[in-house]
Amino acid sequence: MKYNIDVQKIADELEFDLEDIEMLLEVFLESAKDSLSALKEAIDKDDLERIFKFAHAIKGSAANLTLMKISNLANEIEQDARERKAVDYVQKFENLKKSIENIQIE
Repeated sequence: MKYNIDVQKIADELEFDLEDIEMLLEVFLESAKDSLSALKEAIDKDDLERIFKFAHAIKGSAANLTLMKISNLANEIEQDARERKAVDYVQKFENLKKSIENIQIE
């Protein structure tokens, strides 16, 4: 399932030039890859502090670009880690990763 992003809508909402939003989205996608890799490693090690840290980073970056679906998914992981909940972090990670990988810029 593709996650369509209306770049013009984001540019209008944030009062940025279209080119700036496109550049910021590219930066987001690049940094999200690194954060996802680190998040997966933290999940594999059951390191709740690091899970919190990397989910928080993705949440904030996504929210800054009004990518609320991604921000909300990362927020769930962040909150679960903060509350030290025993949840299926792998499944939540996969949902987050798929949402980021399926970004389609319009």
